Amino acid sequence: MFDINININEKLKSISKMLCGDIIADVGSDHAYLPIWLYLNKKIKKAYALDISENCIKKIKLNLKKYNIPEDIIIPVLSDGLSCFETEYDLSELTDIIIAGMGGETIADIIAQSGGLAENLNFILQPNSKVEFLREYLYDNKFDIIQEIIAEDENRLYNIINARFTGKIYKPKLIEIVAGKNITHFGYINKIIKRLDNIITDLNKKSGDKYNIKTEFGYYENIKNLISELKKL
Repeated sequence: MFDINININEKLKSISKMLCGDIIADVGSDHAYLPIWLYLNKKIKKAYALDISENCIKKIKLNLKKYNIPEDIIIPVLSDGLSCFETEYDLSELTDIIIAGMGGETIADIIAQSGGLAENLNFILQPNSKVEFLREYLYDNKFDIIQEIIAEDENRLYNIINARFTGKIYKPKLIEIVAGKNITHFGYINKIIKRLDNIITDLNKKSGDKYNIKTEFGYYENIKNLISELKKL
């Protein structure tokens, strides 16, 4: 395998393992390290490196020159999300869409841009925040989460979600929204439990009936039951 001196961390390596095809769009590509690494290691044959920043597009072009990759192989595109595929490029050409390093709400907005062609695409998503929002959005919009893993890199935990459109609405349990499906990563589960414990502590400090105060994870008893379920994982 071709060894290239670019910063491919464990998060990006984990993302690369979820690819199902060889023509990708990397949304928010930054320096295009991921598509460059994938191409030089013969994992893809073509990529669109999308970014909303003109400065990032300049960096992408410099990196392509550095590694002698033509701009019709990895195509640098100034684009707000997938908007370039509405006018300039053909979304149906893609096999995979990677959206990493953004908030869950922003990722959901970008997925919405894929429209009716979503059913033909493999989505690999790495939200930096609002992961619960993203999971709920996917289920509500007829996607299924095929796989979700936790990648560890420099003492940080990253959720990486592989999702595909099924055309069916799945009604998840609360624990699947809060912690994902089939995730048993000890550090991640403990992080969620700590977060929920803090909410319980805050509710205990409030005046009035703590049982009738609704939080983002439901009511007091919902949270207590959720903590109990998580401790069994």
